[in-house]
Amino acid sequence: MKEKILCISAHPDDETFGCGGTLARHANDGDSIGVIAMADGIASRGGVTAANIEKRHGAFRRACATLGGRREENNYVFPHQFADNMMDNVALIEAVRYIERHVAAFKPTIVYTHGQGDLNVDHRIVHEAVNVACRPQPGCTVRSLYYFEVPCSTRWGTGFEPNHYVDIESTLETKALACHEYADELRPPPHPRSLENIYTLAQMRGASVSMKVAEAFIVGRTIR
Repeated sequence: MKEKILCISAHPDDETFGCGGTLARHANDGDSIGVIAMADGIASRGGVTAANIEKRHGAFRRACATLGGRREENNYVFPHQFADNMMDNVALIEAVRYIERHVAAFKPTIVYTHGQGDLNVDHRIVHEAVNVACRPQPGCTVRSLYYFEVPCSTRWGTGFEPNHYVDIESTLETKALACHEYADELRPPPHPRSLENIYTLAQMRGASVSMKVAEAFIVGRTIR
């Protein structure tokens, strides 16, 4: 059975750095892909213009197109709705209702989002809002919920202990191509957000379960 995959990220780039290889693998398997970014990811840095934000939105759309195999049905892509790095100033119910609208429209069977112990406040709020919006009440289509890690902000938080791994040997290069769309977010090594260390993380996660490369997740819920 084909799945409907919805990735709910805090910012454009989190979807690629966090689970880009897995999204690309879903696309290769014929699953439908949708991606939501809740905040723009750059406005809090200061001196940012509308043109800068639109540039980020363009990178987001291109990265999602790359991960989705450029299939027309995989263009359920929505850039930011909320202020960057200020989601702790938003009533949780606002974020929940926004996510609920997308869940009702897209009807995903699998959802990927941030883990709980992340350093970034937007990541933590999105994690909580997704859990509420995807609660297993009657009629909810979400059967599986997984939490991904983002290089640097997750590792700098309170810890990430994965218990679910996805082999991305066939899609790691697709993930790398999508990462290049966010060239402004890549850093030189040894920064964890360098392309070199993105490969290293995939190798480390793979080696921990005897795969060449993998992405790692925490299982939030699975219903079979």
